[in-house]
Amino acid sequence: MVFPCPNCNETINTSLSQCTYCGTPVDRSAALLSAAETSRISQACSDASYLKIIAWALLACLGLLFIPFLSLAGAVGFWFLRIAVPVMVVRWWIKFGGIKTGDPDFPGAKRAAVIVSVVAVFALFDTLVAVIAALRPHP
Repeated sequence: MVFPCPNCNETINTSLSQCTYCGTPVDRSAALLSAAETSRISQACSDASYLKIIAWALLACLGLLFIPFLSLAGAVGFWFLRIAVPVMVVRWWIKFGGIKTGDPDFPGAKRAAVIVSVVAVFALFDTLVAVIAALRPHP
């Protein structure tokens, strides 16, 4: 596991007793806590990137609906992702929404989560409208 040195902010391994860059002694328990937090922030950034990918996949599936012979695959993917995107967004916010950090990558991850959240709200609203319209009796 790795963490940023408290003195010089270079990334070092938790097994080291002192920073290889500045020579500052490393407290093992503090290093493990810092490494766990670093790992959590990295996971938040990775999951936010995945959110962007599935949001773009939702749009790609929408585009496939208009291509002959691929429209069935587009329909299946579109309906699945209309549910999966909101679920994944809620999961991200529950798991990582409360992180307070000075990491330079985290604001971009949070911004991506906000943008995909807006897409998810529209996808969920559209899904609810489609289900209600399908269940409504037709004359």
